[in-house]
Amino acid sequence: MKNILWYLGFLSVVSLLYFVEGNTSFLWFLCFIPYFGTYNAKDERIEINIGKATRNAFAYTIFFGVGTIIYIYLTSNTELFAPAFVALFGGSLIVCLVSLFYYDKIGGVK
Repeated sequence: MKNILWYLGFLSVVSLLYFVEGNTSFLWFLCFIPYFGTYNAKDERIEINIGKATRNAFAYTIFFGVGTIIYIYLTSNTELFAPAFVALFGGSLIVCLVSLFYYDKIGGVK
């Protein structure tokens, strides 16, 4: 399981397209860099920790997604869809990874 999460770190290479295109949205792919740290995660009970971490990411996705949709509907600002999608995707990855590190190193399974 830890090798699968480790491969997500290679998606950070896509951020190099910023230097070609000049679009700052590509810099959000730098959120994948911390996934290289999951290679050394302890293997005992890691599935439980991953389950808890993905629950936190799912909650972030629901709350942020609903809040963004309501904001876009109330302000009629459709230009916010692209940055909101990037923040939703990147933010859920960050929440999942931070939660995984917390449960693995500090919190553990009780």
